Amino acid sequence: MFTERSIAILGLGWLGEPLGLTLQQQGWQVSGTCRDESKAERLQQQGLHAITMEFNQPLPAQWPDALRAHTLLLCVPPGKLDNYASRLGQLAQAAVAAGTQRVIFTSATSVYGGTGIKTEHDASPDGPRGERMLAAEQAVQACGAGQVLILRLSGLVGGNREPGRFLAGREFDGGDEPVNLVAQEDLLRFIPALLARNDWPAVLNLSAPHHPSRRDFYREAARLQQLPPPIFSGGGAGKTIDGSAICGLLGMDYSVTDWFEWLQARR
Repeated sequence: MFTERSIAILGLGWLGEPLGLTLQQQGWQVSGTCRDESKAERLQQQGLHAITMEFNQPLPAQWPDALRAHTLLLCVPPGKLDNYASRLGQLAQAAVAAGTQRVIFTSATSVYGGTGIKTEHDASPDGPRGERMLAAEQAVQACGAGQVLILRLSGLVGGNREPGRFLAGREFDGGDEPVNLVAQEDLLRFIPALLARNDWPAVLNLSAPHHPSRRDFYREAARLQQLPPPIFSGGGAGKTIDGSAICGLLGMDYSVTDWFEWLQARR
């Protein structure tokens, strides 16, 4: 029987794998899924109860025993899944039917359209990507769990995601638009702190408080990696994601408060 400090992470990838290992070190019972058998074996050797699962295949008649846990973390990017919203809803519902009490979904700030400062109350997509993500949020929220938390993540950097390579040598508009980013190291601090609590709001943004222009940030990121800089034309107002609510809830600050210092530290 699983305990309250058990979690199943669907998607042991860029975030799910290091998060699972972090939680394991903190005494959590961690299980999860990946798509590759050799990776599952490697994670098993590290103490994670990992199984292979192909989310685009029909769900098993019975939710796998390995994934029965008090908390479910859905960490599956949209590019990995057909019929994204309905499939995520089905996965969450299946876990809840098997006894899961809490569900977290790592969504994205693409649900915010327009320009200006965006808080958790401002979801209004202005394109298909954001509409798909908002539909997925709604499907997960309808799963029937006692608690559901939507984490809207800004652009992901850190680990093997090197921003200097993202745009190097290419041409773009909107050079004056602010960047909205969150580092892996902050996700690995904030999410365990959230899991230790039960006073979850419905939605939280995760976005570092420094928002330099795309032109300044990505040109510097490319320079430090000795890559050709991106070329930006035009200005653009863009949007700024306010990620401060989580700080008030947890009494924690972002460790990354200056993206240029962060880039220098990764050299």
